[in-house]
Amino acid sequence: MSDTQERKPREVIRAKLKGDKIVARREGRALALLSRGYGSDDERREYVEYSYPEALYLVENGLMIVQDAGGEKLSFNKLLETLKRLDENVWRDYVVYRDLRERRYVVRDGVSRDLRFRVFERGKYGKEPAKYLVAPLMEGRNMDIGKLLEWLSVARKLRKELVIAVVDRRNEVIYYKTALVDLRNV
Repeated sequence: MSDTQERKPREVIRAKLKGDKIVARREGRALALLSRGYGSDDERREYVEYSYPEALYLVENGLMIVQDAGGEKLSFNKLLETLKRLDENVWRDYVVYRDLRERRYVVRDGVSRDLRFRVFERGKYGKEPAKYLVAPLMEGRNMDIGKLLEWLSVARKLRKELVIAVVDRRNEVIYYKTALVDLRNV
């Protein structure tokens, strides 16, 4: 690009925080990113709705601007503080979401608050169902083994592999694949 040519500003998604939802019109950049696994259509297919970790990721990467109900543009930190009031686990979920996206996975909402994300194998989004269910946990928190068995049961019924994503004190994520093992025949 020569010095005389001007750069076109990158088109961003203009979203609004309405109640507990983050939505944008189904047009332009929002529509383009929808095909790449960002956001989901509302019932009437007029708007694209974004999960909290997804919106934070897009804001951080300069792909989205979020305005509050009063029309004020929310910075990443202000959006995070606002979302923390709606979901105490938003930071943990965001750290895992960001890490998976940076590893080039398509990440969608999961089946519950605990089984937070469905993750598709690279290159398989839109062609095959998600392969993994990801359950984010903070390092040092106690977990009931019964809960883990429940998650394994759900993952098995959905034909997905369960992955535990542990966020450590430095906000690094360590992944553990889980499986039921039958030791009777060993």
